[in-house]
Amino acid sequence: MTNNELISELRAFMKREGLDCFIVCSTDEYLNEYIDLKQNPRYLLTGFSGSTGDALVTEDNVFLFVDGRYHIQADQEVNKDIVSVVKVGLSESPRQAMINTIDELPVRTVGFVSTKMSYFSYKVFTDFDYKKDKIFREFNIDPVFKIAGVVEPDSNEPLRYIGTEISGLAPSEKLDILLKKIKKLKIDIFLVTRLEEIAYLTNLRGKEINFSSSFKAKVIIKGEKCLVYTDLKKITPDIKEKFNSRFEFLSLDKFDKEFENIDNCTLGLIPASMNLYNYRLAEKSKFVLLDTSPIADMKAVKNRAELEYMEECFRRSDIVISRAISWLNQGIEKGLKITEKDFSDRVRELFFEEGACGLSFEVLAASGKNSAIIHYTNPDPEKIIQAGDLVLLDCGAYYDGGYATDTTRTFLAKNKDTKADSQTKKVYTTILKAFLHGLNYPLKEDVSGYDIDKIVRDILSDFDESFSFPHGTGHGVGLSVHESPPSLSPAEIAKKPLKTGMCFSIEPGLYKNRWGGVRLENTVTLAEEDGKLVINCLTKSKFDENLIDYDILDNQEKTWLKEYQRMAL
Repeated sequence: MTNNELISELRAFMKREGLDCFIVCSTDEYLNEYIDLKQNPRYLLTGFSGSTGDALVTEDNVFLFVDGRYHIQADQEVNKDIVSVVKVGLSESPRQAMINTIDELPVRTVGFVSTKMSYFSYKVFTDFDYKKDKIFREFNIDPVFKIAGVVEPDSNEPLRYIGTEISGLAPSEKLDILLKKIKKLKIDIFLVTRLEEIAYLTNLRGKEINFSSSFKAKVIIKGEKCLVYTDLKKITPDIKEKFNSRFEFLSLDKFDKEFENIDNCTLGLIPASMNLYNYRLAEKSKFVLLDTSPIADMKAVKNRAELEYMEECFRRSDIVISRAISWLNQGIEKGLKITEKDFSDRVRELFFEEGACGLSFEVLAASGKNSAIIHYTNPDPEKIIQAGDLVLLDCGAYYDGGYATDTTRTFLAKNKDTKADSQTKKVYTTILKAFLHGLNYPLKEDVSGYDIDKIVRDILSDFDESFSFPHGTGHGVGLSVHESPPSLSPAEIAKKPLKTGMCFSIEPGLYKNRWGGVRLENTVTLAEEDGKLVINCLTKSKFDENLIDYDILDNQEKTWLKEYQRMAL
């Protein structure tokens, strides 16, 4: 079924149901960021393949809302005769832009799928002060899936258990810590539906979800017990032996019925990570809405064992990047015609050669003008990488322990005679300068991601205004490649102090349509050494000396760079 046919069928459904418009989300019932495109209703409808960005279907238009990472990509992928791309900057979220559009349109009844919208988003939509009243109608079944005949795949691969030599803590120890936090919150039952939090708590990992080491499950913490609802075929006897009697594994289809037996209990719910359907199950009981998940705060701070393991994972990823760049440049030197797709495929192969069990996101391998596309997930099988091209490689993987890696290097594709032009070197070195100041930020006890983002953004704000920096400076990294907390951006959420043991990226970038882009990204951790806070790099990939104009760097920046390059792979 084509995009146009699917849109027509959805509009027929809307007409039968008396809907003026329909919100189509880009996620699944677990609110995962990365899902298989065949399971992504927004992709099926619009053809846009980005990891985030929702659509709004009306009687005569389809609006696609995307942030700065996807402006160029959305323009290239959608049929503009059918889809109107709404481009949102850093000052406004795509969700708010959709709300504003609904407010301005002559629509009254808005439909959406309750399993694919968080309770928090639902409240933002419904609490908005619209000029005219709006009616929001919930559907438990996704009409896009029903029309397109989408069937969710079934995976029978067993889960794997991660020992304390990697996790640092056994599930029972984590449960003890969590129970103390729950007791302080004065709640009797805690619901967990964010998958990476379940993976963290249980030390279990899976392969059933694209670009994830988590597995499909829901958890109820009740009394002293942890009830894990999942596919029991994946829980082998060997896995069960790892858990004491406080952990009970139950079939996922029994989760809904659990709420029939909850009486005189106070439930703890996380609005941002719980879909509306699950909230409806719990709303008949007494509940408390929590701003943040206690598990999220626990897993954001890595212990010594986790950090040592992550260092080894990043070492392997650094080797992949070094081998990939050498492979490409040697091929160019030999006169081979290597396309973006060839390069992307080779990076993927190298990750598995270095022991990866999966990628943490699709390899982004963009050359020349395509490097302006911030999340370039579709490498061109016809675009040959030429000597002198800028190449932006953003990649990461999961190894057995299930922690993500994430690194970006922009480099010069070259043979022995290739030299970069002055403009390219200026852009690259400016990004490098901003990166070095983020990495070497003068740390204080209450330092926040907002502080680091500001110093980076201030440096880039003086650059040629035809270039843009439309994304945050960084994000948390852990069991998911985009972990929260922490956050490094101009947003209010980034003002929370960073904690020692947190891992996050520093990734400034500059992009210009029809010219290209440069992004440099290291994943780092905040540590305490000799009583002082320091930022230590997990990533240790070198920067491309062919692209550095040392005249742009001051003496301090040169010292920082020399020190980094000396220890880099």
